[in-house]
Amino acid sequence: MTTRFSTPAQPDSPPFMVWNLDLNEDGTTPRDKSFIRIPSSLTQSCALRFRVLIGSTASIDARLHTNYPLDGSDYQRTKFHSKKFNFNHQTELICEFRVQRPGPYQYYLSYKSIDDDADDRCDAIVCADDCNPTVERAYRTFKDRRTPTAYFLVDPQLTLGGQSLPLDGIVLQSMSPKWLGLMKDWSAQLAASSKMGYNMIHFIPMQQRGGSDSPYSLYDQLELSDDLFEKPLKRAEKDTRLREMLLEMNHRYRMLGVTDMVWNHTAYNSKWLCDHPEAGFNLENSPHLRSAFELDTALSEFSRDLSDLGLDRMVHSVEDVEQLMAGVDKHVVQPLRLWEFYVIDVETAIKAVDEAWDVAAETEPIADSKLSQLDGDQRTEWLRSHIVGNQAYTLSERYGRTIDAARTAAVLRVLSNNGSKEEALAQLRNLLDLLNMPYYREYDADVEAIMKNISERVKYERLDQGSWKFGKPIDDNYKIVDPLFTTVEASDSSIPDDRLHLANNGWIWGGNPLDNFAGPQSKAYLRREVIVWGDCVKLNYGEKPEDNPWLWEHMRQYTLNMARVFHGFRIDNCHSTPIELAEYLLDEARKVNPNLYVIAELFTGSEDTDRIFVQRLGINSLIREAMQAWDPHEMSRLAHRHGGRPIGSLALDCLGEPGFFTDDEHGGARIDGIVAPLSGSLPHAMFFDCTHDNEMPAQKRTMEDSLPNAAIVAMTACATGSTRGYDELYPRHLNVVHEHRRYAVLDDPLNVGLGEAKARINRLHREIAQYQEVHVHQESEYVTVHRVHPVTREGVLMIAHCAFKGATEDAPFENPRLYGTAAAPEFAYRLQSAPPDSLDSSMTGDEILHGLPSVLKELDAPGIFKHTGSSGMYTELVLPRGFGPGSVLVVRTRLVDFKPNLDWKIRTCADEAVSKLDLGALNVALYRCDAEERDTIGDGSYNVSGLGPLPYCGLQGWFTHLKHIIPSNDLGHPLCAHLRQGWWALDYVSGRLRKYSKVYPQLDSLADWFDERWTLVKRVPNFMLPRYFALTMYTAYQALLGRALALMPGEIVGRSRFTNQLALTSVQLLGHVSSTGLRPDSQVGTCSMSAGLPHFSTHHMRCWGRDVFIALEGLLLVTGRFDEAREHILAFGSTLKHGLIPNLLDSGRSPRYNARDATWFWLQAVQSYCMLAPDGLKLLDVSVKRRFPDGETFVPWDSDKAYSKSSTIAELIQEIMQRHAQGIKFREWNAGPNLDSQMRDEGFDVSIDVDFAHTGFVSGGSQWNCGTWMDKMGSSEKAGIRGVPATPRDGADIEIVGLQKSTLRWLSELCRKDQFYSKGVVSADGTSISYVQWDQLVQTSFEKHFWVPLDPNEDAAYNVNSSLVNRRGIYRDTYGATAEWADYQFRPNISVAMTVAPELFDPEHALICLHKISAVLAAPLGMRTLDPRDMRYRPDYDNSNDSDDPLVAQGINYHQGPEWLWPTSYFLRARLIFLHNYIKTRAGQPSELTHALRTVYHELHAHMVNLKHHISNSAFAGLPELTNHNGSYCRDSCETQAWSSGCLLMALHEMARLESAVHDALAQIN
Repeated sequence: MTTRFSTPAQPDSPPFMVWNLDLNEDGTTPRDKSFIRIPSSLTQSCALRFRVLIGSTASIDARLHTNYPLDGSDYQRTKFHSKKFNFNHQTELICEFRVQRPGPYQYYLSYKSIDDDADDRCDAIVCADDCNPTVERAYRTFKDRRTPTAYFLVDPQLTLGGQSLPLDGIVLQSMSPKWLGLMKDWSAQLAASSKMGYNMIHFIPMQQRGGSDSPYSLYDQLELSDDLFEKPLKRAEKDTRLREMLLEMNHRYRMLGVTDMVWNHTAYNSKWLCDHPEAGFNLENSPHLRSAFELDTALSEFSRDLSDLGLDRMVHSVEDVEQLMAGVDKHVVQPLRLWEFYVIDVETAIKAVDEAWDVAAETEPIADSKLSQLDGDQRTEWLRSHIVGNQAYTLSERYGRTIDAARTAAVLRVLSNNGSKEEALAQLRNLLDLLNMPYYREYDADVEAIMKNISERVKYERLDQGSWKFGKPIDDNYKIVDPLFTTVEASDSSIPDDRLHLANNGWIWGGNPLDNFAGPQSKAYLRREVIVWGDCVKLNYGEKPEDNPWLWEHMRQYTLNMARVFHGFRIDNCHSTPIELAEYLLDEARKVNPNLYVIAELFTGSEDTDRIFVQRLGINSLIREAMQAWDPHEMSRLAHRHGGRPIGSLALDCLGEPGFFTDDEHGGARIDGIVAPLSGSLPHAMFFDCTHDNEMPAQKRTMEDSLPNAAIVAMTACATGSTRGYDELYPRHLNVVHEHRRYAVLDDPLNVGLGEAKARINRLHREIAQYQEVHVHQESEYVTVHRVHPVTREGVLMIAHCAFKGATEDAPFENPRLYGTAAAPEFAYRLQSAPPDSLDSSMTGDEILHGLPSVLKELDAPGIFKHTGSSGMYTELVLPRGFGPGSVLVVRTRLVDFKPNLDWKIRTCADEAVSKLDLGALNVALYRCDAEERDTIGDGSYNVSGLGPLPYCGLQGWFTHLKHIIPSNDLGHPLCAHLRQGWWALDYVSGRLRKYSKVYPQLDSLADWFDERWTLVKRVPNFMLPRYFALTMYTAYQALLGRALALMPGEIVGRSRFTNQLALTSVQLLGHVSSTGLRPDSQVGTCSMSAGLPHFSTHHMRCWGRDVFIALEGLLLVTGRFDEAREHILAFGSTLKHGLIPNLLDSGRSPRYNARDATWFWLQAVQSYCMLAPDGLKLLDVSVKRRFPDGETFVPWDSDKAYSKSSTIAELIQEIMQRHAQGIKFREWNAGPNLDSQMRDEGFDVSIDVDFAHTGFVSGGSQWNCGTWMDKMGSSEKAGIRGVPATPRDGADIEIVGLQKSTLRWLSELCRKDQFYSKGVVSADGTSISYVQWDQLVQTSFEKHFWVPLDPNEDAAYNVNSSLVNRRGIYRDTYGATAEWADYQFRPNISVAMTVAPELFDPEHALICLHKISAVLAAPLGMRTLDPRDMRYRPDYDNSNDSDDPLVAQGINYHQGPEWLWPTSYFLRARLIFLHNYIKTRAGQPSELTHALRTVYHELHAHMVNLKHHISNSAFAGLPELTNHNGSYCRDSCETQAWSSGCLLMALHEMARLESAVHDALAQIN
């Protein structure tokens, strides 16, 4: 029966958002997140979370420092609040806080890092790397570190009429108050703007203007202009009138107000400059400008005296410019002798040395030694630095560059070999000429630049008809170049003249905006690089208020006055405004207006530099200009760049996952919400169709282009702007200085110029602010923009026929096809010129500004035709007749047969659909490799063209690609292309679940859930399929993961992303397959553990004894899957034969017993089960039927004898111990090529003994078989190694001895408590040996048979053959190998013994060896399986190698250097055990113990960082079997291996237990 899911009602309010930022390993912000913008909403609360991985460099004592006021206090930019990162997850630290205040904020991390250079060795463990001593410290010295400052910007909350105004809904119009007339008459003008659909007005400065009458050259920043009022008013009265006007504009006309802030300069005639000339760059506070001032003065005099010098005052040609420049050179540059500012005065210097000669030191040892070593240019440069010095020099005075006379005299004595003074002074003259040469060259280069810049400026101003100086004579009023300096009148006769000469402001083409071009490091004024504004004096703020107190306070008052009235600022000349000043003033402004909206123009030429200004100042929108586009293609590029995501973008909901925020402000209350990653972005844009600085379309393109240009801008997903006069079609850009006419009062603005069309376009822009998906298309002269709402899928499509110069009526255009979409006409217009009138007649002879005569023609609606094609239904749009240049049309779109709440429908009921799935069904839903799938239902994994087969058939396989596609919105990915081509993937997802329902009927519910959604998704057009497929899969995937984790009650589950990822491999690797199971008659749905995928997935190769029980502790016990653990223990136990657990289970049909270690790992797993599972010891009493009743003889699995006898687990344990004690000798059943085609006949003979006479060690194997996990058998005939094991490891293997000791210790303890029925064993000679005795024998024998001492003199005490030692300070890999040299190989098996039986090891020896393992064997992910110093070391495994090299052929080096992952976890556990115990025995105060242990944990976690990254990026969502050299990929490795993740989970489990206590102690200390 099909399940129907009832869709719940959507919540009224959006969820609490936790915006997460994952920091880099060193605590820095990722490069792609360098600009972080946090949206602000009236209806949605949010928090900001920072996350670092434990073990990363920045994770020790990590603290976040931010100037966001965490304590609710007033914001101060320099006041940083500290908040520690919380240890509430085992593998990650988080720091989070609620974000409620808009503005720009800074943050950085402080942390401690281990100082490897510290010389504190008071608690050192000394060991040696053979000849080179090294130190492994348990106690470490720390260095305090901090990251560079980073930034985040919180958007302001703008409101109109109580409703939120999103930034993308802003429609701004710039106006000049100078042209608006009296303020009392503004209401009519504002009403017209409101009718035109504008919701924000930008006012050009309205303060008192200076002598040039430019609104950007302010005479008094604190006083509004008198010409805005009908009579003189006091300052306070003016401010009140302005405030009332802004309130009326807001409440009556629903518009916000923004004004320009001019901080960088003041009018040249500002009265306050006379009282405060220090506010500018003058010759007293900036003496480096003196040379530039003298040149500037000379050029002004040259302009005045031009006729007297016989030169023409008019410039008509380039030749005239050249003659003029010759006059500049002759009458200005040469007489000025500017070179005197650069060079050393030779005569003065010689005189000074002459006077110093007799009192100077007779010799100078430094000079004597240096000069003897140098010659040529090197000697000259040394002399320059020694006698002239390297101090910074500026051109502040003539002959200002001097020498040190006394030092020079001493040097001359050396140079002249203590000759006469006269000889030395003569030599000095030559030396000074030599030293002056580069200074003269510098002067020459500067003069060349001066002449070039003057010449280029004259050409532009005198020969370009657009320049205001065109046709004007050069005289005192129209100087050859605008003066760079202004001289103000002194308010007090005591003020020196140098203080009154002030540098004018301007800009530099291509200059670095972060450099002060009036500063001492710059020669921009001298070189005439400054394109000056002659009516403005550049203000000299310094870097902080104390540098110029009056000026900072004056501008603060100006800023506060405007912030109290206006809703936002436009920062004029932002890129040249001192950034420290702008920070200060904006901070002050936000104190009185927290939601201040800040916009600015930046002409830096660099996105990185733009970002600096945006971040530090909190610029909310950067002005971008459509009039910069030179053709339709560039216009479309700008429209695409300035906002929006592609249509069909993957839902942002796919980025978030359920989580919670801990609210420290309210007692640590937990707030449920959505945790989503922060995405980096470009700074928000305000896209102008034309700014008040731009040329009008009639000048730059055509008048007709005004309409398509405005329409394209309005369709972009950002804020938009325009300038008054654009809509009225002004023919030219208005000069803010020279224009004095006023705006027309428009009774009906809808019938003027663009009128009705622009009003509808503006209102449309505000309406579609939430339509964040955008498609921009350009074809010949046409630009199409389609905006779509990401949830409702309602859209607006605009087609514009651009009217750039040369546009044609019949430009080619293919009719748009909108698949699966219906369209309805909204409007269509064309702008055309009216019968021609002269261009200037509308702009002259009148006091009112008018636009060009024009006709706005309403066009017929486009043709809208519905068709059906191979891709389904589509709508074709046909342009209306007369849709020529200057035309636009708009249609509304909607998806046909679309469910408006489809997003919500998809995102609901998934938890209900998966609520009855058990872990076996979840294995099917999430995972299943190709072989498992084929084995069970006959189908394989899904194959995507361009990608190949997915790694899994379940949802995880799709997320191999979706996890990368979704965050990057990669709609061009091959998977997205495949989805657009058809519904195959949708049908596959639910279809395979139906097939599995025979095994897991509960999967039908999930299949029903999918089909219910696929039915709706299939209604959307194909281009939308990637979005809804991803959203559906993401919703189900999250539900499945949540269900899986909920079914694993282990304490480690849920501690962090990493532990969850590892725990999920338990679901991944345990599943049902038809070809094999735990028993021959395994019930349908019974799960068995795969050793690794995809290679060990089915038939007899799936379940391996050693693999299962090495992994069992982590994958099953730690995750709380005790039933599955029990079943695996019982299943393998039932097949006990010859006293051994099988290596290959084969469902118990034909198990193979060629492993000496599998039995001991089984015993270790039994021990762990008894200790970790509830009532675990009861396992010992559980009875299992024996596959081989007598424990020796093979019988078919389906014979009557099979399973005819039972034993308890305790009896099986005793049988194992007894059989080993008496010795095991047998030949494998079915020995020969059918069992193993590579093995030699001798290899099938298995022999295991215990040496009770000497060691008590279990020992076995031979040179012809490999009974441990290092089990690679040679198979290459060509290399002569077929049947030759690479690593026989016969004898007593260190890990088996460790496991043996662990079992003996456990059984001894059970015996002491009377919890085990047998006290010991009987050896082959009939001697009774108790477990306690056996345990003690192994204990006393271990060190002297395995330790290889650092000192060769101790070899005899440890039975060491010194001639075979390759590395000291280690434990041998085996004892008693046939090839004795093999005993001394250094391998990672030591860590296994250290972990399971730490009592075997001398603690100091163990720490030395662990250091060696770390230094030699530890690799990025795994452990090198052999010492690189070993002659057999070959680290790259290639099973297909067909060479004749016996060391690598056909992968014989499987365990001879490749880096296996599972031993890594034992290494980490061993370090934890021994360092923890060592520190506890030596620590004094609790704080000392705690901090030392924290260091240990940090180093252990640091070793896991690469593992965390790997599992997060793994296609198989697991940890691999092995890697090649230094972590490189191995194609022959299993992509996910049971013991790799299982062992790591166990390590994390043990670390968590101890680490939590340490962090609790740290919290108390702190």
